[in-house]
Amino acid sequence: MWNGSIALPRKKVEGQDKDGFSKGESWEYEGSIPANCTDVTRSDETLAAQKGYSADRNIEIMSCNYQGERFLLDEAENQMYDVRRTFRKEKSMTIVLTCERRENGV
Repeated sequence: MWNGSIALPRKKVEGQDKDGFSKGESWEYEGSIPANCTDVTRSDETLAAQKGYSADRNIEIMSCNYQGERFLLDEAENQMYDVRRTFRKEKSMTIVLTCERRENGV
């Protein structure tokens, strides 16, 4: 069932250099989360266009792994995606995340 894996952000880390200036923020990830990565459907594309974004990928994971994160990392492609919509089928243990690819992976 799983054809890939993703990493979800779990903790924001802010560091300082030796002079006390902020290095900026980074994230600690929980990786190797099994996922089923599929192309979006025509319905997904239409709904995304109506809402003002581009649906690039559907990623299905076990719902116990998802805690409302706004973005994720596809480990196979090393590509960042923003989570734009979630869908959980009735009586299912999985959740489908409709994602938009981040420009330049940032």
